[in-house]
Amino acid sequence: MKSVKVILLLLIPIVVLGYSYRSKIISFLSSVPFIRKFGVRTAMRIPYVRNKFIGKLFQ
Repeated sequence: MKSVKVILLLLIPIVVLGYSYRSKIISFLSSVPFIRKFGVRTAMRIPYVRNKFIGKLFQ
């Protein structure tokens, strides 16, 4: 039980920081060609995301 509290105490600040700096993190990751290519390929495997991308192209 104590280890769960420790994990949560470490995990919550990481999630909050990631959420608050999400735009900077995404712009940094998209500036690296390999990571950008991997991210697009991964996103295209998810049907909902793929349909949203394709729908925005033809609006």
